[in-house]
Amino acid sequence: MLKRTTMLFKGALLMTGFVLMASEAFCNGSITGTIVTDNPKNKEDAVVYLKGVKGSVIPQNVTIEQHHLTFIPRVTSIPAGSTVEFTNHDKIYHNVYSVSEAKKFNLDTYDPGKPKQVTFNKVGVVSLLCNVHPEMSAWVVVTDSRYSAVTDKTGSFTITDVPAGTYEITAWSEKLKPQGVTTVTVSDGNTAHLDIKLGD
Repeated sequence: MLKRTTMLFKGALLMTGFVLMASEAFCNGSITGTIVTDNPKNKEDAVVYLKGVKGSVIPQNVTIEQHHLTFIPRVTSIPAGSTVEFTNHDKIYHNVYSVSEAKKFNLDTYDPGKPKQVTFNKVGVVSLLCNVHPEMSAWVVVTDSRYSAVTDKTGSFTITDVPAGTYEITAWSEKLKPQGVTTVTVSDGNTAHLDIKLGD
């Protein structure tokens, strides 16, 4: 009798845990969309992000590589407080520096295979350069939340696990600007679809 009661109790606990996990999985929503612009070449590498999302910011640790005289990825989006590790995969010396208002730094020249780290605490756009190879450039877009995404070659993006609510959604692009103010309403367990227009 005791054994049967124990098994029933364990079963009830497992079922409760499953219900809680299922409810958490569907308690937030997601956003998908596409960049709309007259120049298809500018659809890629735009950063789409939400503004004014309440809650604590969770920093991330990401990597930007230097390979074949290129920053990979060319555009990175991170929440404030995140740390970027710069890794040189070429067999030559590289440098990373920025004179942007959101983050000014200079890592000096460093050896191949040796990583260096920088923490980005201020919201804003940071231009990355290499003083050894002036043709190299990249961008770090620092936001006030983790709800952001970088568009692919088709201009598509997806932002997941977004708390229910209505938000202003905007985009940063190296060459274009948002056209007007766009808002999006997210509901639990659903996906909101929208387009964001960029222009000169």
